[in-house]
Amino acid sequence: MTEDYARTLKRRTLIALIATLISLVLLGCAMFWMWCSLFGPPEFMRKDNPSLAPQSAELQLDAGATVYWRETSYVVPDEADLGQLLHADQWSSTSAFQTEAADLVVHFGELYELSLWSDGKASFYDGYSGRSTKTRAYYTIPMGVVKELTAALTALPA
Repeated sequence: MTEDYARTLKRRTLIALIATLISLVLLGCAMFWMWCSLFGPPEFMRKDNPSLAPQSAELQLDAGATVYWRETSYVVPDEADLGQLLHADQWSSTSAFQTEAADLVVHFGELYELSLWSDGKASFYDGYSGRSTKTRAYYTIPMGVVKELTAALTALPA
């Protein structure tokens, strides 16, 4: 093998390697684009959803809701004014956590759901959100919120 032939072979191998790497990057970008067009962007790339703010939960509860607690459902009328019991001004955003059965579940409409736990966690779900906005938000809440809400629910007229 001559020296010129070896250099030519090296150059061709390098060109083939670069072309392969560029093709793989383009294929990866195309696959990511296809995934996003079918399922929407990944959660970390989605816009914040103002419907999942704590103040939104407070307003929704004041407008009436259905609450599930210990296998019993309560229909909360809009004049019950229970939104203040959520203490929305004291909520703080947190990272996602494992959601097991919630102590108290509040349904606003068909696809809004606020799940509350006695240990100070809350998960807010918006089923109406688009593919480019977040569908869930996670919060830490004051410890007595679930207790106050359940006491208010049992005091509601039947």
